[in-house]
Amino acid sequence: MKLFIAEKPELARAIAGGLSGNYRSDDGYIEKGDNLVTWAFGHILAPAEPQAYNPNYEKWDLADLPFQIGEFKYVPIKSSVKAKQLKIICDLIRRNDVDEIVHCGDPDDEGQILIDEILAYAKNYKPVSRVLINDNTEKSVKTALGKIEPNSKFKGLSERGFARSQADWIVGLNLTRAFTTYARSTGYNEVLSL
Repeated sequence: MKLFIAEKPELARAIAGGLSGNYRSDDGYIEKGDNLVTWAFGHILAPAEPQAYNPNYEKWDLADLPFQIGEFKYVPIKSSVKAKQLKIICDLIRRNDVDEIVHCGDPDDEGQILIDEILAYAKNYKPVSRVLINDNTEKSVKTALGKIEPNSKFKGLSERGFARSQADWIVGLNLTRAFTTYARSTGYNEVLSL
């Protein structure tokens, strides 16, 4: 059985419409024939806060900058809807009858990392394919579903997306803490977000 993971609910419905078989809707996913289709709500994971890497980073201290981050960690976004959907997706990935995952993120860097980070978080070991859907019309979705490729072909897109996202995080947090810490030493009491 294939598990299609879409970036958003409307794309999941379009994918289900492009698959053949009986339709059954469940909490957080759709069964269509021998396929399961689920969805994220955009990003449902975010980079962990600095203190997840080093407890000393909880205190804002210039001596700790720049942060020394080895491997990035991702945590569920604090939203009951997103957390619930993440659990549903992870449970579907782990189902014994699911033998292939089909990555259905948008066909850009962000769409690539959005589903890749969920697969990494779920510790997926099953084969992953990729489908690029640019248009949610039934004809376009069916055409795209006929051109499923290995997700490994998009490794460069994923690496580029993660590099940009992680660089934004590193630069933003380091500069925010540096400028805010300096400003606080002069009497300013707000956070200078960069």
